[in-house]
Amino acid sequence: MELLEEVGYLNLTLEKVAHQASVSRPSIYRRWSTKAALVVDVLAHVAGTNPAPDTGSLDKDLLKVQTEMQALYNSSLARKVVPGLLGDLAGQSELAQLFKNAYIIPRRASVKQALKRARERGEIRQQWDPELICDLLAGPMLLEAFFLNRPITNDYVRSTVDAVLTLLLNEPPATEKDGNQ
Repeated sequence: MELLEEVGYLNLTLEKVAHQASVSRPSIYRRWSTKAALVVDVLAHVAGTNPAPDTGSLDKDLLKVQTEMQALYNSSLARKVVPGLLGDLAGQSELAQLFKNAYIIPRRASVKQALKRARERGEIRQQWDPELICDLLAGPMLLEAFFLNRPITNDYVRSTVDAVLTLLLNEPPATEKDGNQ
């Protein structure tokens, strides 16, 4: 993490990591075949994989998810790493799958668990697609931080949670498979 902070993603090499860690290059390569694979592990470690602890309230659970994402995406580490990593992910399907398995799937599972708890508590009754809800939480944050290159504010975090809660409290639109045309 220190080396990533210092040199950024684009200038990171596994050789530099080996030197910084005072280990041989082969010992680094045994664990990570590419710098991107190493950085995926670093991001999963830094961000964690369970961002939605049970606070007893869906609002607070989702606010915790978004606040943690805000802290990560506003950090200098993420600002120096994520844009280059996203470029590598786009061109390497094996690496993209690694990122999905190590970072995305566990975090989305945590949000889905929060939605399930909220349904069990009676906070939400409608069955919205949990994948869509995860997208609606993560997408605006990624866009704001890495495509628009703006800091994520507390008001923005609150707005993303409010928008998702508004959606969850309304009835999903009928679809053709529901028999409505």
